[in-house]
Amino acid sequence: MFVRTIKIVWLFLLVTPMALAQPVGGVVPRPAPTPVEPSIQQNLTISGAEMLAQGREYRQQIESITMQIQAQAAQAKGDKDVIRLNCLLDKLTQVKVNGNMMDQALQTLQECVSRRDEGAGLHEYTRITIINQKVQVLRTEADACVGAETNYVGPTKVVVETPPGMTDTVDQLPSAMPPVTVIERPSVGTSYK
Repeated sequence: MFVRTIKIVWLFLLVTPMALAQPVGGVVPRPAPTPVEPSIQQNLTISGAEMLAQGREYRQQIESITMQIQAQAAQAKGDKDVIRLNCLLDKLTQVKVNGNMMDQALQTLQECVSRRDEGAGLHEYTRITIINQKVQVLRTEADACVGAETNYVGPTKVVVETPPGMTDTVDQLPSAMPPVTVIERPSVGTSYK
């Protein structure tokens, strides 16, 4: 009897919040729509012609990167370095795909500029910029395939400064040797054999 009463109380506690949450008549009132204010127009800092010129410059860079990676792949093929060749061919394929995407984006940008559609033109220019950034990363990865340094600034110059009190000789011993403590091994306590 006691267990049955506890079950009924638990059931009541579970059902009551759901029953109270239901609206009267089964109709759920909808909130009033929030008025949407028109977004503030962004002022473009670059014109359509400038976007096209920059996009065409990016396309020329992609073409030169393609030729650079092709030359590196030819060198790897001549050296019969299969690992380097596979790495370069992978990067070359990705660069060519991005080049095709760049061509499509440039064509779409040209259409947007001729229609004077600034929003779509800005979108295409953003795509072109992202594609260019991807290709620059691929060029760096291709250089890593061949082991070329990407941040080469010139020959390395080593300058050695000696602290005061030390001579310029390389084989100079330290001025003070730390004390050496010899620890003897303890003798065997049992004659177990």
